[in-house]
Amino acid sequence: MARLSPQGAVTAHSHSQDGAELRAGSPSSASSVCAPPPGHLKPYLFSPRMSQMNLSWLGLGQLAASPWLLLLLAGATWLLAHILAWSYSLYDICSRLRCFPQPPKRNWLWGHVGLIAPTEQGLRVLTQLVATYPQGFKVSFGPTLPLVVLCHPDMVRSVTSASAAIAPKDKVFYSFLKPWLGDGLLLSAGDKWSSHRHMLTPAFHFNILKPYVKIFNGSVNVMHAKWKRLVSEGRTHLDMFEHISLMTLDSLQKCVFSFDSNCQEKSSEYIAAILDLSALVAKRHQQILVHTDFLYYLTPDGQRFRRACRLVHNFTDAVIQERRRTLPSQGVDDFLQAKAKNKTLDFIDVLLLTKDKDGKQLSDEDIRAEADTFMFEGHDTTASGLSWVLYNLAKHPEYQERCRQEVQELLRDREPQEIEWDDLAQLPFLTMCIKESLRLHPPVTVISRCCTQDTVLPDGRVIPKGVICLISIFGTHHNPSVWPDPEVYNPFRFDPENMKERSPLAFIPFSAGPRPNGSTWCQRAGPIWTCLNTSVS
Repeated sequence: MARLSPQGAVTAHSHSQDGAELRAGSPSSASSVCAPPPGHLKPYLFSPRMSQMNLSWLGLGQLAASPWLLLLLAGATWLLAHILAWSYSLYDICSRLRCFPQPPKRNWLWGHVGLIAPTEQGLRVLTQLVATYPQGFKVSFGPTLPLVVLCHPDMVRSVTSASAAIAPKDKVFYSFLKPWLGDGLLLSAGDKWSSHRHMLTPAFHFNILKPYVKIFNGSVNVMHAKWKRLVSEGRTHLDMFEHISLMTLDSLQKCVFSFDSNCQEKSSEYIAAILDLSALVAKRHQQILVHTDFLYYLTPDGQRFRRACRLVHNFTDAVIQERRRTLPSQGVDDFLQAKAKNKTLDFIDVLLLTKDKDGKQLSDEDIRAEADTFMFEGHDTTASGLSWVLYNLAKHPEYQERCRQEVQELLRDREPQEIEWDDLAQLPFLTMCIKESLRLHPPVTVISRCCTQDTVLPDGRVIPKGVICLISIFGTHHNPSVWPDPEVYNPFRFDPENMKERSPLAFIPFSAGPRPNGSTWCQRAGPIWTCLNTSVS
């Protein structure tokens, strides 16, 4: 028998071999413990007395500690620990970002959502913010997502010069394109991006790009003929962007797929789907409540997005399968000879024939992702750039007339449709006009990166690990501390003499950085028209 003495000591006295007895030294004792015989250990461990747990410390009193209750308590503890850790991390990040100036919030909950809308008014707001905060500023996208906006070449360099591992593309703003574009160059990262980028290099060799000028000329001639017909029918206004978008899509379909849909003259389901997808992605960015895929695909827009994706994918898959059936029957050499007679090797051909250093070819899924990426990246940015060039030349007839004279002197007795690749580098003033238009109206206004480690800026401020950086191309191009009178259209900014002292990151219409992208291909290809058709941010 065990006895609890008034001093708290425990003494044991054996009564019998069959059991043990516990006597409390005080009538107010609150608990007792039995020591069972060795042979009765298992029944004792699962006795009803052990299923009682004192949960008074939780305010729950005496409750039955069932396995489900224990599991619930463990889950709640785990969730609470993660919420506390996340809250502390967010507090720490926000504290470290206090060194960045912040414009007034539009809403106490949503922060700056909608402050810089993708509209003309939104860009005016951005211009004012850049004039007020020329180095950059902080905004909050909802209550839990702080962002740093960089709009000065010195600040931008810290992020764009970092490797892809340190400043990868941000998944929040690019993920909406994933169901459409897959793991193409725009969305892939790491080893896959490097491998595919190396495999795609032959697609941008001069000998492949040069014949495309003939395709561009043909598509532009169709557009001009349509304009003449519409004007003769009494039309006094034309939506330039709409017509030029169809022209660029027409050109891309021929260059990527060797497919002529005649989309400038008649409707095309594929072209309509491309335009629809582009509009839906832009719209979703501004609707924070449907950023979650589950909610988005329950909406009418989400269902339209899925239908358009299926249509685009089916078109690309059909072209790939048809080309694969042709390739084995002809053989690679015969196939290339047949292509050489037409003097064009399209993008799908290059993707089908390319191999990595181990001799591995791209899968059909990879080919589709790259083809869909270039159809998306090529048509909208090109159409935007060309439309603004025409707008700015129309507003400045003196520059327009000088460009016209430059082209006429180059062609002399030749017809305009006979312009060739080598001619494009012989138009310096027109190139200056195009670059100044791209400065004022960059086709892509912002790109995003997510820092995977602390990034130190030149002035000593630090962008904490995990924070999304928005590199404002539009803001950099309109920064008054970089470009005097930034709202004035002045092609002579790009005169070689005026560019000597300027940072190369002051003009980044196709992004920048150590990873080869649109800007690098532009430098290799030279003429600005090639840039407009090969940019990947």
